[in-house]
Amino acid sequence: MLNKIVVAMLAAGAMVQANAKNMDQVSLDLELGPSVLNTELSSASGLVADGKALYAVGDDSPWLFKLNKKFDIKKKHLIKDYPMTDDGRIVKAVKPDYEAMAMVEHDLKDWFLVLGSGSKAEVREWGYLISKNTKQQIERSLAPLYAQLYQAGGFTGDQELNIEGLAIAKDKAFIFNRGNSGGNLIFMLDKAELVNYMVGEINQVTELKTFTVTLPTVAGFEAGLSGGEFWVEGKSLVYTASVEATGDAYNDGEILGSFIGLIPLKSFKGANQHIDLTSAAVPLLDKQGQPLITKVESIAIVESDKEEISGALVSDNDDGTSEFFSFELELD
Repeated sequence: MLNKIVVAMLAAGAMVQANAKNMDQVSLDLELGPSVLNTELSSASGLVADGKALYAVGDDSPWLFKLNKKFDIKKKHLIKDYPMTDDGRIVKAVKPDYEAMAMVEHDLKDWFLVLGSGSKAEVREWGYLISKNTKQQIERSLAPLYAQLYQAGGFTGDQELNIEGLAIAKDKAFIFNRGNSGGNLIFMLDKAELVNYMVGEINQVTELKTFTVTLPTVAGFEAGLSGGEFWVEGKSLVYTASVEATGDAYNDGEILGSFIGLIPLKSFKGANQHIDLTSAAVPLLDKQGQPLITKVESIAIVESDKEEISGALVSDNDDGTSEFFSFELELD
């Protein structure tokens, strides 16, 4: 049975803090399918749909995985060789921490764009363009780009980037930073510039805008952005966020729950660069209505129309496995 969650959600534009009081309320229905555990895919953190097929990367796995609708592995492509532990995970000291993935067009073809988190200098500052047939691959240092993001995000001292999500919407790219060291931030870039950076044609982007995001707190810990996707018909970004009892971007903490929600694209066009999602985030709940203790890392939309999207969520619960859920999200 799908677990149905109904919450009040602020309408389009209301998520921008300055305008929240002037908007009507609508309801958002979330339905979750049963948990599906995949013990052969370690620490899934990025998820993309291509038709009915799903593609995933893990933060301590060297592979790009192709999955079917039952979340079984059908194929895998080695992104890069790394020293591995006995249980098949990349040694933590050198793991590239693949955390964000989306599909982009380059040279009139679809490519997977995979980004490291940037939470450890050099080691986690690598990105990849991988052709959909996996026969071509471009590796690119993200250090210059991440230096730009670091400065634009106002990071100081020991604060670290922790890039967790990537969404491509029309001519823009949105990069999500998880706020467990610096802040919850969304960086908006020109999509073409990001692709040109990845293929080595430029070393800096000229169009970069930063939005701060406020999310709900659980037990005193604010949720952190963990993934994003573009809902074409809804003209919105769909985001995921999760809560860990940790204050840095390197070490894991106790998992306290996860959220999902929407950010209309027009929220990124105004002068206000703060987006308040504290009353608009939908908590993932179990059948008893209690917080589902899972760390959702990414979302993929498989089908959509103006009222509803459906697809898959994936969680990395820090135990070397990956937990998948089918979902439906509907405007009521």
